[in-house]
Amino acid sequence: MTRNIIVVLLAGLIMLWSCNDRSGKVPGSNPGFDSVLALADRMGDSGNVNQALELVQRSFKSIGPLSTDDKIHYLSYSNIYYSRRQIFDRCIEIADSMLAVIEADPDHPDVPTWKIAAYNNKADALFARGEYSNAYQYYSLAQILANETKDSCSLRTFTYSIAMTLYRQQRYEQAAQRFKQSYRLASQCREDDFNIFYFKQEQLDNIGLCYNALKQYDSAMQYYRMALAYIDSHTGKFESKSVSVYESPKAIVLGNMAEVYMHQGQTDSAIALYNHSIKINLQKGYTNSDARIDQTKLAGLYMKLGDLTSAKATLDLVEAERDTIPDEKTDMKWHKLMWQYLELKGDSLGASRYMREYITAYEALQNANRSLMETDLDMRVRNLEKQSRINKLVESRSSQRTYMITVTSFAVLVSVIVMLLLRNARRSKKNMAELTELNRQVMEARERAEENLKKLQAKEKDNERIMKSVAHDVMSPIAAVISLADILENDKDISKEEQREILGMIKEAGTNSLKLSKDILEAAKEMNDASDKRERTDMKNLVTREVDIQNAKAAAKKIKIAAEVPENPVYAIVQEDKIRRVLDNLLSNAIKFSHEGSEIHVRLITEPGKVHLSVADNGIGIPERNKPHVFDMFTDAKAKGTNGEIPHGLGLSISQQIVRSHRGEIWFESEEGKGSTFHVTIPTDRA
Repeated sequence: MTRNIIVVLLAGLIMLWSCNDRSGKVPGSNPGFDSVLALADRMGDSGNVNQALELVQRSFKSIGPLSTDDKIHYLSYSNIYYSRRQIFDRCIEIADSMLAVIEADPDHPDVPTWKIAAYNNKADALFARGEYSNAYQYYSLAQILANETKDSCSLRTFTYSIAMTLYRQQRYEQAAQRFKQSYRLASQCREDDFNIFYFKQEQLDNIGLCYNALKQYDSAMQYYRMALAYIDSHTGKFESKSVSVYESPKAIVLGNMAEVYMHQGQTDSAIALYNHSIKINLQKGYTNSDARIDQTKLAGLYMKLGDLTSAKATLDLVEAERDTIPDEKTDMKWHKLMWQYLELKGDSLGASRYMREYITAYEALQNANRSLMETDLDMRVRNLEKQSRINKLVESRSSQRTYMITVTSFAVLVSVIVMLLLRNARRSKKNMAELTELNRQVMEARERAEENLKKLQAKEKDNERIMKSVAHDVMSPIAAVISLADILENDKDISKEEQREILGMIKEAGTNSLKLSKDILEAAKEMNDASDKRERTDMKNLVTREVDIQNAKAAAKKIKIAAEVPENPVYAIVQEDKIRRVLDNLLSNAIKFSHEGSEIHVRLITEPGKVHLSVADNGIGIPERNKPHVFDMFTDAKAKGTNGEIPHGLGLSISQQIVRSHRGEIWFESEEGKGSTFHVTIPTDRA
């Protein structure tokens, strides 16, 4: 995402909490608390954001009595604070609290506006957390309520959210049209509201960003100039605001104009504007994160011009601000520039380290954005709106029919019950017994049907999780391969040593993808395998052969597998290939999580009516928090092996299904840092 979109992704929430500038008393509010909010606004504009929130929180507890307006304003102020810091769990709690306050005063005239704000706040927080389906629901509620109340001003926030999503999906033409629509809707709001002023100048700047991304530089520059003119026309209009609230957004626009000059080859103008924007927004109380973005762009421009000294000086400034002005995407760009800078300086070893950091950050960003890139928020919200209208229509037309059906059904049911009671009173004990037996058979049939339904639903759920795993875990290594291949294709100066390193990374990613695909196919086969071809099998021979096979694999880590089995054959009626798979999974895990030079112990003993198999290691063990989820399919309770082996979390789930299908049991004992022992018991008879 580019410049201003990053800086103001959550800044739009500022517009949701109040329709009034805090320069004067708000009708229906406590004058004392209203003054506190006005003071907190000035403190926040000066950069003392934390102190401002503490003041508001203390005052909210001490000043009384507080009206519904005061409570809403307090929650809205808190939401702005936590949204800017990306603490979205807290934002969701605040939105729910707003809805609770509104429910307690349903006759307040501002209820519709507040509800729209609360729905949008919650939707934005859910969307930022990647919970897109839930976000769609609340965006739809906000839009439907705004349409019902004909509140065009409130509709601007919904349109703004759609535009931001389209921009992040790189659908710039559509995003530009939505930003224009949002600007037009904001023009129907009160012009004396500071939040509306800030919102409108932001939309003009965002439209310019869209055209810049589309390489329509004349159009981009036109909207940037419109944004500057709009800011200048309103500068000083809001007396309670400090000069920073006008200078900071103006500096952001100037930085965006610098990027256009850079694309047009006017490098002197670009450098001058970048330095001017950076100087302004590095001040306390200004948009510091935007200054860091400008610095990385300026460093990149210096490198293109061959001025490595200025480039390095600028990169050092970016590094010095990493702790005080954290931003993951800016850090990713900084790693890329450091990689390119060291390559130009001939330091291939140092460049390689920054290249790996950049690739790791890039892959993480791609994974985080995958769901967003695949979603169609605009269509989903329209579908939800249509469904809401259909539901209301159906409810309206069917309410009377439902009432009549209910009354009729109740009358018929009462008649049937009376008839049955009269009939049963005349029946003999023999007939009563027959009726009881028939009822029992019906209940048993119903229970079997319910059990089969539960199994079918569980299978469908597992299949769904398999598909999700394919879409996420298998595609992730493939995305890594594409990223690495792109580096090999486009970086003409990469050394042979780095080429070999990247090829090794490609091979590792492909191997992991192939292994995971195999595990997923085995899981699907196991869930859908209804065969039950069991044979009398010598478990002693099976264990001995599998230990010999796994010892070859264990030798790579200097691990020895010792087997303790009875002298005589031990027979059980089993599906041999499946029981062998269980033992293979247990031994593979033991090798994976054991330290080099250690020993694994396999033991087979007989117990009354069953065989008992155990696999014990002295490896890393299982943390307490992960123990309840060890046998879950696609569990997050997994860790890398002692040599960095990648786990997929399917083997134990498959093993559990196999053991249960044999009427057996599987469990484990483990202590973190001391190792694990997995136990399997299988009946020796056949049911």
